[in-house]
Amino acid sequence: MQITDYTQFLLILIGGLLVALVTTWAAIKIISNYAESLGLIDKPDHRKIHVKPIPRIGGLGIFAGLMASLLYFSLIRSLFPCCKEYLALPNNYFITGGIVIAVTGLVDDFKGISFRQKLVVQSLIAVYIILAGYRMEFDFGVLRGYTDLLSIPITFLWIIGVINAMNLIDGMDGLAGGTFLISLISLTICYFMLGLQLEVVLVYCMVGVILGFLILNWHPAKIFMGDTGSLFLGYVIACYSLKTTSVGPNAFTFMIPIMAVGLPVFDTLLSMTRRQLKGRPMFYPDKDHMHHRMGKTFGGGQRITVLRLYSINIVLGALAVILSVSGNLLGALILVLATVYVGFVVFRMRYLSWAKIRAVRKKPRHRGLLSTGGTFPYRF
Repeated sequence: MQITDYTQFLLILIGGLLVALVTTWAAIKIISNYAESLGLIDKPDHRKIHVKPIPRIGGLGIFAGLMASLLYFSLIRSLFPCCKEYLALPNNYFITGGIVIAVTGLVDDFKGISFRQKLVVQSLIAVYIILAGYRMEFDFGVLRGYTDLLSIPITFLWIIGVINAMNLIDGMDGLAGGTFLISLISLTICYFMLGLQLEVVLVYCMVGVILGFLILNWHPAKIFMGDTGSLFLGYVIACYSLKTTSVGPNAFTFMIPIMAVGLPVFDTLLSMTRRQLKGRPMFYPDKDHMHHRMGKTFGGGQRITVLRLYSINIVLGALAVILSVSGNLLGALILVLATVYVGFVVFRMRYLSWAKIRAVRKKPRHRGLLSTGGTFPYRF
């Protein structure tokens, strides 16, 4: 059997998307009936926004949807051998790492495990993926050997950082799933602009999976993805983004994944900085993430707040796309614009204010300010 034209090929891709969507939706609906008996219920507390218990088994549906759609594409490849070149499946290393991170999240959803235990597993997965050949690449035109060595620890930190960033951004209905989708599309456009081979199977599978999940997760949410889903999505987008650093028209190509996965990365760095300045542990849980602060500052319900946060990620994703086709001069300008935009968001969300900055400059610094209960002049 052979594919005769582009339309048939597109229909095959859409078929994979629909398989992912329907399987994800159906799996979540079925499993949610057993969520309470399994103990997979997210109960309200002082740090959470929802006011009633909601099943947190969406991650299982996400994983099931991806596996079903990959099985669909495997069947298509066997029926249409001519499509194998264009329907490349994710390699076994990627899938194995995904299974391990999903199981880790599932264990955490079932009985809870410490951050250190999760960090150990994430570290092992990061090492495994790096050994499999996944890594950020840097080419500044000088010190080539040193930049190659630098890519290993940076890739390690990137994988762990993005996995946890996606987990931290999962604080409002539809936020983590929609943010993942925006970043995935932004990175896919960057792939195309950079002339890299598109991983169309993974893209169509994940788009279908997220759409199937968002049907049930959009406010008011009937389901949460839990750590199973958030850790798995973080793993997928971390690995998918790495190849965008491999080639580019400027010296700033390495910034493409950072900007495309902008909102989760931005929120995590802001949270870590805020906690450090308050003298708290870096991963101390609080209720002052961007999704919390956005609602407090501008008002509106969860849907409006989530759409505003989407817009931030869209802007950063668009800047990443422009960066992927820019020369050195325009690339530098894009980085300046991104920095200014991030600073603007910080001020607009009232994490900082000019009055408080001036107060800091005038006040003498005291070594024991934070440890003795003194107040920090920033509004973190």
